[in-house]
Amino acid sequence: IESGHPFNREPVGNGPMRLASWSGEDRIRLVRLHDRQLFEFLTVKDSTVRVLKLVRGEIDLIQGDVPFELLDWLSKQGSVTVETLSGNIFTYIGFNLQDPALKKQSVRRAIASAIDRDTIITHVLGNAARKAGAMLPPDHWAGHPGLSGYAYDPGLSRRLLADAGYNNDNPLHLTYKTSSNPLRVRLATIIQYQLGEVGIDIDVQSYDWGTFYGDIKSGKFQLYSLSWVGLNLPDIFRYVFHSESVPPAGANRGRYDDPVTDKLIEQAAAYNDTERQAVIYRRLQERLHQQLPYVPLWYEDNILARRKSIRGYTLQTDGNFDGLVETHRHTETMQ
Repeated sequence: IESGHPFNREPVGNGPMRLASWSGEDRIRLVRLHDRQLFEFLTVKDSTVRVLKLVRGEIDLIQGDVPFELLDWLSKQGSVTVETLSGNIFTYIGFNLQDPALKKQSVRRAIASAIDRDTIITHVLGNAARKAGAMLPPDHWAGHPGLSGYAYDPGLSRRLLADAGYNNDNPLHLTYKTSSNPLRVRLATIIQYQLGEVGIDIDVQSYDWGTFYGDIKSGKFQLYSLSWVGLNLPDIFRYVFHSESVPPAGANRGRYDDPVTDKLIEQAAAYNDTERQAVIYRRLQERLHQQLPYVPLWYEDNILARRKSIRGYTLQTDGNFDGLVETHRHTETMQ
């Protein structure tokens, strides 16, 4: 029923919180119903400034987007506690499959094989991530335990590129789009270097979030990187990979069109039995692994940094904020 109510700005619900106020784009206040506790979400765009505000006591809690290079320093601050939990924040590289070069599976395979994920995870992400082979982690009921992505093999990349007609005299030139987030720019620059080592000339272009995301939705890219947060349901495969899910109908941003993939997605949806669905979803993920419409990179851990006075918050695998339902401020009293 069309009521004309602006649900995107004035949500209506029956959960443990209600919206108290929404000031512009950088401040949201929620009230916990059972005790009237007020929670304020603030936008602080610079991740280092966020960390300093936490240490100074200007904010109480940060979840996600904590600079990996500051984790060790932050964990040594007496007023702060840092927690990590293996998560399902899925980071990947997307392809425009209508691009003359990237429509070739061998070229996509060359790109996937040129990325040294182990080095990036160890030296850039502080080991706060694990390699991914598919969108859903292997321990998900519909995940695939046998997939971990393509191994780092620069020799194979060079051979595949040569077979596709690319060499020193005719190098492959590609544009890689990312957001202006400092970590994402740093990762893009490292991937640019690794791809350059096998003869792929990458032009990294970073944009503010609105411009970047608009380009991705409209297909104005060759390569891009993004992360999916909070993946819990295998319905995501239809939304991202079905041929009928090209934006605005879905998130098939690379314009992937594969009848076998469509059929597997539809077969899985036809069953109510999760065991049968899991078998089909594993076949689907094997198909996607072979077809390479995207490069799975890693699952980033969820990171929580909080003032030690904040108690009762439980970190969740999918990065939600449900822990606020039980969170409270502990105040020591003199006896």
